[in-house]
Amino acid sequence: MSSRVLKRIGMFSLLIPCTWWFNHVSISTLNDLYFEPDVVAVCQSANDSLLFLEKQRIADQESSLRARTLLIARSFLGTPYVHGCLDRNPEECLAVNLCELDCWTFMENSLAIALAAPGDYADYKKHLQELRYWGGFVNGYGSRIHYFSGWLLQNEKRGILQDLSLEMGAVPYKKQIGYISARPAKYPKVKEPENLRALRAAERRINAHAWYYIPQNKVAQMEHLIQEGDIISLTAWKKDLDIAHQGFAVKVNGRMHLMHASSLGKKVVISKQPLPENILSQPGQTGIMVARLRD
Repeated sequence: MSSRVLKRIGMFSLLIPCTWWFNHVSISTLNDLYFEPDVVAVCQSANDSLLFLEKQRIADQESSLRARTLLIARSFLGTPYVHGCLDRNPEECLAVNLCELDCWTFMENSLAIALAAPGDYADYKKHLQELRYWGGFVNGYGSRIHYFSGWLLQNEKRGILQDLSLEMGAVPYKKQIGYISARPAKYPKVKEPENLRALRAAERRINAHAWYYIPQNKVAQMEHLIQEGDIISLTAWKKDLDIAHQGFAVKVNGRMHLMHASSLGKKVVISKQPLPENILSQPGQTGIMVARLRD
């Protein structure tokens, strides 16, 4: 049985096993329980706070954000990959799950733990929310950032990272992003008008930005410019999708590899092939974007 829970932040907490929640609690009941507009529902387990402390201690001697994030990310090696970690709940909530990861939540949790004040689990959740939601506000499915390019865009503006793709010799990445809004059958929550409006607004925001990428046949020439801990975003071949996958650059025997939550490997792994060869072997990916965390 799942140990995931839904918890209210406020004067008191409500702790309910998720399996019971899905079977017994309706949307209307949820709205009755969470009537305060400034209250954010958090989906988490009792183990998450302990895992947060354990992983933060691993990197507490590192002074730079990039070094802390990379050490924390390494501590997740072997953690199970689970698809759709953020879409299990009937209502949008801040999902905390350090026991199971997908390619995006692996990156996000590693960074949020590194950003948090020492020993402060509430501060970790605050950073997680600010990384994951447009403007840092949880207001339904449409408030969450659903395209990784949007995640890069917002967090560059927040001063967390810098997109270095153009400096590394990238070429224009000319796409009109709209993959999710165009596929309501695949993403049912998009059928709700409010969610669709918010998502299309986010797509316009992303499409208004000038993007650059390094084509897969040029990655080998740029490998020497990539540093450990850089955020590697693998661009998608689908015409209206931005990013297919992401991970952290790590050095193995003098070559850059990709540390990522792998759907094929079913866990967090380091790629067997160096990054340039790995990109060429992936039919659904066309190249990379490179971003670096700011210290």
